[in-house]
Amino acid sequence: MNTDWTDKIVIVTGGGGGMGKAAAERFAKAGAKTFVFGRTLESLQEAAALSDNIIPVTCDVADTTSISAALETVLESGAPDLLIHTAGINTADRFMAHEDPSRIAGEETWKKMLDINVLGVVNMIQAVSKPMAENGGGKIVVVSSTAGHGFDSFAGIPYTAGKWAVHGLLFTARPQLAKQGIVLSEYAPGEANTPLVDQRPVLPVEKHRKAMIQCEDCGDTLFFMASQAHSMSVIQLPTYQPFGGMPPEIPAPWLEGLAIGPK
Repeated sequence: MNTDWTDKIVIVTGGGGGMGKAAAERFAKAGAKTFVFGRTLESLQEAAALSDNIIPVTCDVADTTSISAALETVLESGAPDLLIHTAGINTADRFMAHEDPSRIAGEETWKKMLDINVLGVVNMIQAVSKPMAENGGGKIVVVSSTAGHGFDSFAGIPYTAGKWAVHGLLFTARPQLAKQGIVLSEYAPGEANTPLVDQRPVLPVEKHRKAMIQCEDCGDTLFFMASQAHSMSVIQLPTYQPFGGMPPEIPAPWLEGLAIGPK
């Protein structure tokens, strides 16, 4: 395991906040020239203020033209050694059926979710893999979710469908990229206290938030994974969260805020 990233070039999508911002700070402290990609310059500048090694670059991962322009900025410094892909969204309308029509996911939500959460992964992997391969290889770590692995997700139907797609994509792409010298890894956190939590139809209480995985925890895990020589699939859960199916009694932090139906 090599934790010295001096003179390495790192791209972090979703780098303006949450786990992306935490990861960017972690790599910058380890010496990497760290480019943070995000849709708004304001949030990226907040991340850049954390270290002289963090460079903000506006980029929409759902837009291949935007990605090409952002990557050109990176390539001026050299080929990327690492992509940390954290960019993703969720929405409050996340149900297939609900007595409240406003909570049923509409066509626009479905399109936006798949464009960003699924095709965004495809777009970024395709964009960085060519210069990585030409430079002798590299590493990619993509953030998926336990929503794409188990059967206990209340993250919403569109989000869960997208994360299952990402998990399958990464599982299949891993050996193909390995032939080009690119190590592909998947990070699947459970409930994490990221900005996505604020998109829930019912917000968790502070006690629940404190029990979640924190952004700094995610940053540390992403750094650990990228510092390994080999591909990794990491599932990280807060101590209360079950995996692979609900137990007979749902742990206390899950009781409030599920809002599956009217009270």
